[in-house]
Order: sequence, then C-alpha cells, then structure tokens
Amino acid sequence: MQDNQLNSGPDHDAAASGGVSEERGIRRRTVVKGAAWSLPVIAAAMATPLASASTLCSVGLSTTTATFARLSSTSAVFTWTNIFGDGKDLTLTLTAVHNGAFNMAINPANNLVLDNAMHGGEAVPSVRLSLDTADLRDIGGGERVTFSFALDDAPLTVDDLTYKVKDIDGFLAQDGRGGAERISVSAGTGTYDAAWVHGQGTGVDPWRLTTTVPNVEVADSSASGNVNIAATAISAFDLTFVANNSGRSVGDRPNQNIWVGPFAFTAVNPTCI
Repeated sequence: MQDNQLNSGPDHDAAASGGVSEERGIRRRTVVKGAAWSLPVIAAAMATPLASASTLCSVGLSTTTATFARLSSTSAVFTWTNIFGDGKDLTLTLTAVHNGAFNMAINPANNLVLDNAMHGGEAVPSVRLSLDTADLRDIGGGERVTFSFALDDAPLTVDDLTYKVKDIDGFLAQDGRGGAERISVSAGTGTYDAAWVHGQGTGVDPWRLTTTVPNVEVADSSASGNVNIAATAISAFDLTFVANNSGRSVGDRPNQNIWVGPFAFTAVNPTCI
C-alpha cells in the first residue's frame, strides 16, 4: 500500500502532467507556426482576382470611337486610351510609301485624311487614299500603306478584323483588265458586287472594276464599288493602291481616290493569355 501511495504522490503526478503539457505546447506552436506561414499565401491568392477585377481581357473596338491624328501625307495613327483598364493605349498606325512606277504620286493634301463625307454608300469616318496623275501610262504606280496594331508600342495581334475599301472605280485601262484603280492586300479575304468589281485582291489579280461595268464612275451614294474585307489573328498588313489613266485624254488627269474603313476588331489583353 505504501509503495502504491508513493508512486501516486504529488511529485509523480506533476512529472506526468508536465510531459503531457509540454507535448501539447509543442503541437500548439507547430500549428500556429504553420498557420502564420500560410497567411501570406492565402492573402496573395485573394488579392490577385481583386487586383485584376477592373482589367478587361478582351474588348471590341472600332476606329469610329478612336482619336485620329494625321501626322503627314504618309503617316497617321488611331489611338484608343486605356482600353483594358491597365493604363495601356492601343494604336493603329498607318504608314504610306510610294509603290511601283511613277505615273502616279501620293497626293500631299488629301492622302491619309480622315473623311466623314458620303462615300461607298455611307457617311462614316474613313481614311482617304489619294494619288496624283503624273502621266497617263498604264504601268501601275501608286502607294503601299502598312497598318500596324500595337499596345504601348509593342505589336499586338487582333482578331476578327473587318473593314471596307470603298469607291473603287476609274476609267477603264487600255490593258483590257478593267478599271484604273486597283487594290491588293497582304492578308484577308473580300466580298463584293460581282456586277461591278472583280479580282482576288492580290498583286497579280487586284480588285478593280469589271470590263463590263455599267459606269466607270461609282456614285458616292452607291456601295457598288466597295469590297468588304475580313481577316483574323493579324498584327499588321499592307494595302496597295495603284492606278493608271491610260484610257483618258492627255488633258484629263484627275487624282484617283479610294476610302478605307471603318476598322472594327477584337483586341485581346496579352496578360490574359
């Protein structure tokens, strides 16, 4: 009986309970320590969607809502400000250079002017491409305009690009292939009124008036001389506009004009890809 009392006395109980208390303390510290390390991770995971909540991943845009600046007869730019909500601006830059022979020259006053007047059956902001007639030879001089998309100066690929080339007409050329004004693009496909326009929009087979066109001059209120163009996944493209006046008289040398636009497309935020 005495041995049992000694073993169950206060000192023995204190030692036993001290062991349990120490073990529980270690476990408690381990849990708290683990929880402390996990808090920043949880906070970061919660902060990410909150920070990006106001940032858009894609947006549909049109040049009808952009700011336009004509810098010269060979340079212009459309600008959309802060389109994704992250402070970055999107631009569509137009750069024109002479192309081909010198029977045609870039018109300094009218080339790359944004025109709101009626052309191609609609009065919407469209860029005018204008060529002066230097001589009447049928040798296809003109201009090549490069259209480039960028987000804060970094090239940007856009989707579902659509636009129109309007008022394709001009006196029938002596080469027997159709009208004087001829347009080709480096990317995209086009649809048009086949009674007025033919071609594939390539360098060897440009869009132009047909040889049996009802009238060599398309009225501004008519869409008969239009080509509707569509392209996907594109960051830049070229549009070449050449002309000749070989079917005219020596004293008849007007400038040649087409209108391009409006441009509509979907811009995708690179940070969302």
